[in-house]
Amino acid sequence: MSRAVSGRGAGVDWRLYLVTDPHLGGGRDAVPGIVYEAVLGGVGVVQVRDKECDDDEFATHAAAVAESVARACTGTGRDVPVFVNDRLDVARVLGLHLHIGQRDVPLPRARAALPDELMLGLSIESDAQLAAAVAGPGPAPDVIGVSPVWSTATKTDTAAALGPEGADRLARAAHSYRRPGGVPGDPGAGIRAVGIGGVTPATVARLAATELDGVCVVSSIMAAPDPRTAASDLLARWDAARR
Repeated sequence: MSRAVSGRGAGVDWRLYLVTDPHLGGGRDAVPGIVYEAVLGGVGVVQVRDKECDDDEFATHAAAVAESVARACTGTGRDVPVFVNDRLDVARVLGLHLHIGQRDVPLPRARAALPDELMLGLSIESDAQLAAAVAGPGPAPDVIGVSPVWSTATKTDTAAALGPEGADRLARAAHSYRRPGGVPGDPGAGIRAVGIGGVTPATVARLAATELDGVCVVSSIMAAPDPRTAASDLLARWDAARR
């Protein structure tokens, strides 16, 4: 199983990626505290998702989450990137990475607007969407969120479930992508892939057996009574199945 891809996302621990929710943990104000605990438990990437507030409120919320991540990283010595969902202007102002869906701002426009050092993620629901995302000559995403692996009540406006086999196929295709102008011999340009949708402690091991770089979770951490323990448990299950 080849998992060695580098590029803008090199060095990122993609194994456990947390997508926030403004309700599951008891309200928007509770989110930064949950994220803090989750990072201490091993979460390697955080995405701030909140579709209900306006840009100003979202920016305040995202800044608070980013501050919690930074505080947790200070205690652990880790570097955990923070993405914002969809809000291009907020990402630019706060200097945070951006994740977009198929119906959000077009990928070329988002890439052109972001500073080069910021990563850009894209939701992918099918082989056709991935083929379009890497068709060029424009930019390709740095990471894709392969979704949904399984159906989930957290997000209902999704395509048909891919299952582990479909997620594995898309991850392999993403890893095999080579960016134009890449240094010969540097696998470089591969795109990271994380699976989202229905990932729980009971299912995470099945995805660890695929080519995915990691899993995205929402309710498994956001609704957990102890987010730090929940994150640690998910990561342990991933690592045990990956060996």
